[in-house]
Amino acid sequence: MALYLHSPTSYLPGGYIFRGATLNDLPSIVYLLNQRKFTPTTLHADGLRQEWLTLRFNPALDVRLVFDTREYLVGYLQFWLDGNHPLLWGCVHPAYEGRGVGSALLRWGEARVRLAMDQIPVSLWMAPHFSTLSGQRAHELCEHLGWQQVRPQQAEIKKVTGALHLPETTDLQYDVYEKAVDQLN
Repeated sequence: MALYLHSPTSYLPGGYIFRGATLNDLPSIVYLLNQRKFTPTTLHADGLRQEWLTLRFNPALDVRLVFDTREYLVGYLQFWLDGNHPLLWGCVHPAYEGRGVGSALLRWGEARVRLAMDQIPVSLWMAPHFSTLSGQRAHELCEHLGWQQVRPQQAEIKKVTGALHLPETTDLQYDVYEKAVDQLN
């Protein structure tokens, strides 16, 4: 029910496509992530494919993609449930920041977290984390939507981001945000 309270697509310009992912989308997603330089090394579709083929993950339900009018992938958000801990991570192409893409994705992510929390006893709820590469625009968006920045230990960064396909030795600086479940839209 939470996914239908407010359509995240209302934040997008006309003509943009907002949908779940399939395995066929992996090359476009990896291209976007590599453009944003998520790791010092190049990501490959096989790493993400392995992650998606794990139990309890369905890219049609747990990933949202935004394509522009030319059908170019401009935004990506992934939901992951680690035990009872909801995790979101993703990015927007820098040329498309400030156009509503990040708002649409993060609003969808909040609704997806609420849907997952509906399946877990309230006593086990944990505040969701959203992570992305460091960036002023992402910080402004998160602050505007009520997410608070947290500072996890470097050793926890891979777990906190939910990005299982990142190399164990990744040294990137991520911004990690948290929001109380009862504050989600």
